[in-house]
Amino acid sequence: MNNYEMIAVDTETLGLEPSLHDVVELSLYRLSDDVQKTWLIKPMRIENAQPDALRVNGLKLEDLKGETQYGRDTYKNAKDVIIEIENFVAETNVPTENRCLVAHNVAFDKAMIEQLWKNCDAFDSFPFGRRTMDTMIIELTMDYATGNFAEGYSLKNLAKKYGVKNDKAHSAASDTKCMVEIFRKQIECLKKNLSK
Repeated sequence: MNNYEMIAVDTETLGLEPSLHDVVELSLYRLSDDVQKTWLIKPMRIENAQPDALRVNGLKLEDLKGETQYGRDTYKNAKDVIIEIENFVAETNVPTENRCLVAHNVAFDKAMIEQLWKNCDAFDSFPFGRRTMDTMIIELTMDYATGNFAEGYSLKNLAKKYGVKNDKAHSAASDTKCMVEIFRKQIECLKKNLSK
């Protein structure tokens, strides 16, 4: 474990297509030192915002557009945010190829944040390599091994199974913290089963 830095991530977005929809909330949690940081990002392509995404995330279009004082004060320029994220990740002193993103449905979050760097013309400084872990896939794998499949593998279902509270579902900060607790409980289950 010392050779790798596990960094949990969750994003809230304006839709499901990386090529069209922007990340507006991004939270990272370093498992090595339990430091979490969340960024609220001013969208670059607000015209593509999906009403369903806004409803689920509880976001207001006027805030995202910067039409309100709250919006202007809260949402930061994407190019400034990616520099802050790169610095936050670099504090681990672990090379990019040894940074492992942990998420629930990691393919979605990774694709969205890769597109964020591309939109900022900064993909050459993308701070994560190819290594990922997915709490949904871990759970499905454990269920496959035991032959006891759950009805569903949503973050909500896993939180219920493991007794983890999610104070504010569909906010990047709360979902990331919830997912970290689930991930740690999954790892404990795996350790117990491997030691038998």
